[in-house]
Amino acid sequence: MCPVSADPRAVRTRNRLRGALLDLLRTRSWDDITVADVVAHARCARSTFYAHYDDRDALLDDAFLGAMEIVPATGADHCLAFVPSLFEHLARHRVLAEPFLVQGHGGPMVTALRERINAHIRERLDATAPSLADTQRAELAAAAGGAVWAAMLWWLEDGRDVPQGDAAYAILTLLTPGLARATHG
Repeated sequence: MCPVSADPRAVRTRNRLRGALLDLLRTRSWDDITVADVVAHARCARSTFYAHYDDRDALLDDAFLGAMEIVPATGADHCLAFVPSLFEHLARHRVLAEPFLVQGHGGPMVTALRERINAHIRERLDATAPSLADTQRAELAAAAGGAVWAAMLWWLEDGRDVPQGDAAYAILTLLTPGLARATHG
């Protein structure tokens, strides 16, 4: 990504470009969106786009940064400590999360978020359950990450009447005891 300026005009331009991309992703898939589409929707010049971003992937990374920051790359907390914050973030941005995550319009960022969830859980299990075999930790991380992902998609698609705190609590209530048994005996 190009250097980020604190100039208010540059911030407004980046916001317009991110907003344009997110608007387009509500109705079109990632593969169907070009830089020309983004700049037309943002009402700016192609050169303006390239003054702020190296390519459309960099813009997508920037647009999804908020969701990615919810799931830490590393940390000292329980491997599922991020779940309530993730659901809170999704609730605040539900209008965007539904088409991006459920309908798959988010392109490579959907895969990146899912991989980030699994990698975080695996990193925490590696740090907190070293007595388990590597394959056991990998299996537990994949199962827990898959369960979080599936519950998140269900909640976005069908669980509109379930408050995000209740959805997060249900996942933690179901997964935490099993992870504790698996990692401690």
